[in-house]
Amino acid sequence: MSGPATNPVLLAFEASGDQASVAVLAADGRQAMFHHAARHGHAAVIINLAEAALQACGMGASSVTHVAAGRGPGSFTGIRVALAAAKGYQLACKAVPVGLSCLAAMAAYAQHHHSANKGIWLATADTRRGSIFCQPFAADGTALGDIMDIDPDLPEDSPQGINALITDRWEGARVIGPGNAILAAASAGCLLADDSQPPIGAMQIAQLASNLVANQELLPPLAPLYVAPAFLGPSRS
Repeated sequence: MSGPATNPVLLAFEASGDQASVAVLAADGRQAMFHHAARHGHAAVIINLAEAALQACGMGASSVTHVAAGRGPGSFTGIRVALAAAKGYQLACKAVPVGLSCLAAMAAYAQHHHSANKGIWLATADTRRGSIFCQPFAADGTALGDIMDIDPDLPEDSPQGINALITDRWEGARVIGPGNAILAAASAGCLLADDSQPPIGAMQIAQLASNLVANQELLPPLAPLYVAPAFLGPSRS
């Protein structure tokens, strides 16, 4: 884009976790989010959620200037559902696409609500394969490392074990997301579980996208963020 958007209206989709949600966030203060609190069936409801969020804000699809979606990591199927819906609206509305890491959105939301925090956030997502995706972020939102796939049940010295996650500079990091209690327990006190944050949702995606748009930062594409090859078998409980 050549300049800042005038009165941007963001429509955001998120379905990488245990719920599907759609949010509208407008520069004039109007906002709404609707969600489907179930692990499955996202494809059947996500368009209805979008229409409900737009209606709640008194808008039609033609008002949308940017369409954002959580692009992972997380549920392979859920990521595809959110991205497909977002691409459909983006093309129909001729809107600007924005694809965001769900882990980055979680960390940004946590920092916004804990502005005094100067430490590290460790954002997590369920792989649905018995392990946990995680990535550390500084208080300013900068990623401090790549996304890792950690299995706390493996031996500590395994490349995927808990020791691969812990470095001296991460001691005391606050762990957010579905893996917070598991990783904190496995770290023998090096990491702190923070369960004060809500599950990843479309409003978190919308808020991070809004910040990027306002600051005229590079907007990532609506493309999936896969840390591991898609796993098409039944999820591990």
